[in-house]
Order: sequence, then C-alpha cells, then structure tokens
Amino acid sequence: MTGHAETSMAPLILTEPERPSWGFAEVFLAAAVFLAAFGIVAWVANSYLHAPAQSGLWSVLEEAAGYTILFLVLKLMFVRYGRGKTQGLLEALGWSKPGPFTPATLVTIGVVLAVVVAVLERVLLTPEVDTPFEKLLADPGSRIAVALFGITAAPVVEELLFRGFLQPVLTSAIGVLPGILVTSALFGALHLTQNAMIWQSGALIMLVGFVLGMVRHVSGSTRASSIVHAAYNFLPFVVLLVDGNPLSKK
Repeated sequence: MTGHAETSMAPLILTEPERPSWGFAEVFLAAAVFLAAFGIVAWVANSYLHAPAQSGLWSVLEEAAGYTILFLVLKLMFVRYGRGKTQGLLEALGWSKPGPFTPATLVTIGVVLAVVVAVLERVLLTPEVDTPFEKLLADPGSRIAVALFGITAAPVVEELLFRGFLQPVLTSAIGVLPGILVTSALFGALHLTQNAMIWQSGALIMLVGFVLGMVRHVSGSTRASSIVHAAYNFLPFVVLLVDGNPLSKK
C-alpha cells in the first residue's frame, strides 16, 4: 500500500439566499413607479420640450430622469422600514466591496463574457436588422451620450435594480438558482424591445444576466456585478463611439 495523504475537496455550495426587508409588494410597487415615471418623463419631453422622436441624447436624458424618480421612491420605501439611520439605500442594495473577487478578475469576466456572447451571436445566426436601439444613434451627440451612459451609469443602475433589489426577493422566495434564473429572464425580456424582439438577443442577454446574478450572489456585492457589467459593455460601446456601428454589425 503506497503511502499518500488523502485529500478531500469540499463541494461548491452557493450561500444561503438573502433575506431582504422588502418583498413582492414593494417589487410590484417599484415596477408601477418605473412605468409611470418613464411615461411621465417621455410625455413631458415630447409635449413640452419637443424632444426628437429618435434621439439617443434625449433617450439618455429621459432614462436618467426616470431612474432618478424611481430611486427617490425606493429611498422613501426604504425609510419606511426604519433602517435609514443605520444603513443607506445603496448599502441595502448590496453596494459593498466585491468580496472574493479582485477588480481585475471582475473586468476579465466581463470582457470574456462579451467575447463569448459575440461568438454565440454568430453561432445562433442572429439576424442583422436595424433595431430601435440603432435608430437612436443617427448623430455624433447621440452616440457619445449613449456610449458614455452605457459604460458608466447604466450598468450601476441596472445592477442595483435587478441584482440588488429584485434578485434577493426572488432567491429568498423560490431558491438561489431559480431566483437568479427568473431575474435573468426578466432582465433579458426588458431588453427585447430595443433589440427588435429578436429571440437570440433575448436569450444571450438572459445569459449575461445569469452570470451577473451569480457574481452578485457569490460576492454579495452589486458593486462586483456592476464592474462585470461595465466591462461587458465597454468593447461594443467603444466601437459604437468610434465609428457609430454596434459591434454586432461588424
């Protein structure tokens, strides 16, 4: 019998689901506020400010205004639980240090994810059609605004809402993996309209959402998933900024 030390490796086990102080009632209320805020902002922009119908710059301004209203309401909802004195809204939504991941690792995950998605677009024969998103990019000002927003503010806002606010409620109610999957499906569905309802795009965005959800859950940090999200967005939006064409059209 040869002498050797037996080694054992503990299986990878996902941590327990979070137990947020909010629930489905607050999620549905936030969804209603989301729809109302963006509806009101769009109505004001079109009726009183005469915003062009297809302008990326105006689209970014309207999104920023809508998200500002939504986060103000979330802050009021958060104060309702009496936690405002000890914990801020961002902290409650998981805006903390990235846990076991280094920033370089998170950036690498995002870049690799972008490459994988680009390859899968070809494998799935994603149609190359003009999408509503691309119609917003007619002028240089719109391209600059959309690209900068897509690399900076948009990833943070989406991670706070999807992985910080929604995902903990779902993982607490139905389990970690089902909760992350449902969050990812909703994330993909929300982006379908700007991608001309192309199912391949929806499926790939759902895949991206799943990776972001796993990073968020394992690290416990929406800051971590935001870094991955921003890194994922970086290459296509830089291409957009340079020559006005989305990377998928290359």
